[in-house]
Amino acid sequence: MLKRLGGLAARPLRGRAASSRRRQQAIDELLSLARESFVQVQDAWDRADMGALAGLATAPLLEELRLQLAHRGPGLNHTEVISLQARLLALEELHEAFVASVEFTGVIREQRDQGPEPFRELWLLANVKAAGAGWKLARVQSLS
Repeated sequence: MLKRLGGLAARPLRGRAASSRRRQQAIDELLSLARESFVQVQDAWDRADMGALAGLATAPLLEELRLQLAHRGPGLNHTEVISLQARLLALEELHEAFVASVEFTGVIREQRDQGPEPFRELWLLANVKAAGAGWKLARVQSLS
């Protein structure tokens, strides 16, 4: 899903003569795709679906997720996203990629027998220019 955005957000957000309406539209689209990615990553994690995670995460993060899944052990997990907000903190153009810093806040339930809990996380999404693979999750950091 994050692939659709491609360079669309980069042009207006880099400060080229874009109207504020186009800029806000690009930001809104990036955040919408980021929220979709959040839900997809949670679902793939719950199912321990490394194939799906490979389509959503960069290679270094995928290896970290593989290790975490091995530590978690077999069996399905259950994550229910009750509320989810996303805020774009920064969009940077690096030599080889665009990197979007997105702060997620909301409420999730990670176990069926437990109550919902608030969370706050920083996700770094990378769009590698040469790869043409679109936006992928590069890093997750808990802020709670």
